[in-house]
Amino acid sequence: MSTTDDLRGIPLLASLDTPTLADTARRVRHCSFRPGQHILIAGEDAPGLFFVLRGRVRLARTAADGREQVLAMVGPGEPFDPVPLFDGGPNPSSARAMSPVACLLLSREDLLALIGRHPGLALSMLGSMAGQLRELVGLVEDLAFRTVRARLARQLLAEAPSGAANLTQQELAERAGTVREIAGRALRRLAQEGLVRLERGQVIVLDPAGLARVIEE
Repeated sequence: MSTTDDLRGIPLLASLDTPTLADTARRVRHCSFRPGQHILIAGEDAPGLFFVLRGRVRLARTAADGREQVLAMVGPGEPFDPVPLFDGGPNPSSARAMSPVACLLLSREDLLALIGRHPGLALSMLGSMAGQLRELVGLVEDLAFRTVRARLARQLLAEAPSGAANLTQQELAERAGTVREIAGRALRRLAQEGLVRLERGQVIVLDPAGLARVIEE
C-alpha cells in the first residue's frame, strides 16, 4: 500500500483531494516503534503530528513518584499530540507504544501550510481536538466523582462491552487512576459477583448490564 493510500485511510484527511494527498505523502515520514518504546516525552518539544497506521499508543502523565495516569489510548487512523502544534508549547503528555506501532509523522510547518491551503482541514482538526477534550472531561469526572470499582467497570465496558479486555491488572489500574493492589481487590470482588472472569493478561466481561449498574453506584 502506498503512502497516499495510507493517508486516504485516515478519517481526518479523508476529505482532501488526490493531488493534496499526493503532496502530503511526499512530506510525511514513516516511523516505527517497539512495544514499550517511548514515542514522545511530556515537556519536550513536539516533532509534529503523528497518525497511527498500526498498533496502539498510550498517552499518559507521570507523577514524581512514578505513578502514571493514562489519558487516552490511540489506535489506527487516529492522530495524537496536536496541541503543541497550535500553541507552541511542549508535549502535554508522554506517548508509549503498547504493541508494534507504525505511524506517519507530519511536521508542524507542513501541517500549518496544509491547513492554510485547505481550511476545511482546520475544522476537522477542531472536531478531533474537541472529541479529545470531551474524553478528558469524562476522565476528570471519573477521578473526582466515581469510586475505583465504578471506574474499573467503566473501563471494562469501554474496552470490551461483551468480550475480553486484553489488559493486565496493572494497565487497568493505570487507566482507573489507582494502584495495582487496589484495582486487584476491586476486580476480584467483581469476579465474585459474577460480573467478570479474571484470566492471565485479560478480563472477560460476563455481565455488561451488571457492570453498567456498578458505574452508577
